[in-house]
Amino acid sequence: MELRQLEYAIAVAEELHFGKAAARMHVTQQSISEQIRRLEKEIGAPLFVRTSRRVTVTVVGEAFLPEARRAVAAARHALDAGRRAAAGPADELRIGHAADLGLRLFQLVIPALRARLPEVRPAPCPMTTADQLAALEDRRLDIGFCWNTEARPGLDSLLVVREPFVLALAATHPLAAETAIDPVRLSHRPIIVHERNLSPWLYDHIIGHLRDHGTVVTIHREISSLDRLLPLVLADAAIGITVAASAAARPFAGVVYRPFTEPSPLADQRIVWRRGTTDPSVLAFVQIVRELREAGAFVPGYPDLRSGPPDGLDPLSETSG
Repeated sequence: MELRQLEYAIAVAEELHFGKAAARMHVTQQSISEQIRRLEKEIGAPLFVRTSRRVTVTVVGEAFLPEARRAVAAARHALDAGRRAAAGPADELRIGHAADLGLRLFQLVIPALRARLPEVRPAPCPMTTADQLAALEDRRLDIGFCWNTEARPGLDSLLVVREPFVLALAATHPLAAETAIDPVRLSHRPIIVHERNLSPWLYDHIIGHLRDHGTVVTIHREISSLDRLLPLVLADAAIGITVAASAAARPFAGVVYRPFTEPSPLADQRIVWRRGTTDPSVLAFVQIVRELREAGAFVPGYPDLRSGPPDGLDPLSETSG
């Protein structure tokens, strides 16, 4: 019996479909079927009942699968322990975070983590969302804090907060007098956004929202962080687009922030970690974030927004997953 056979059996049991399980495990359906047959032959009984319409777990499968999950988890834990020992101090927790993300998370989570696991040494690593996901898969990172990303095999995620995009304008800009700004009012005006290669989702999401609401988009410049955006807003009379929490953390003389008219575009921020990890520091970090999230600790501030938070906005809603 091989570890991959256990992983294949678990995937089939969770998907109840050999094709979907094969896609999840990045192998052919023929390969996963053959490995399951070999495993069933070794056990001496079928794990699944296969028909043309569906797959169901047998009584033998129901007894076998919990033990298979424990065996796979134990193997992953052993691999994690070995790799962490090879990579550096066993008590280091490597935490990735995207540009303009991390400050509020670290302010709230790190003290709670130290209280529970004082031997753990958090090691923040600024990285793009794409780099974080690759580093997690390669086990060069323990936790990521990313802009929204599609689900990936082998990784779990938790929505930390959903917050609105806001506009950064020079206080003397004609649109600064508005309570909220209709995207159409941005047509043909110079706009500053985050670089697409640093966060494709963030860029595509906001530009897509603008175009969907009738904006003729004119990109003035793409920047890597809010620190670079604000001087440009003042110097070039351009309009910057960022998220509320980033704006709240960086007040800047001469710059004001205004919300979009409803429906406001929203940005998801998530922590991501390897599925099935048994690392106590990772599990503690995730649990602390979950507790703080449910207590509303990550609800964003609204700096200099005359109308306050957009009506009906629930920063903790997970309607999109």
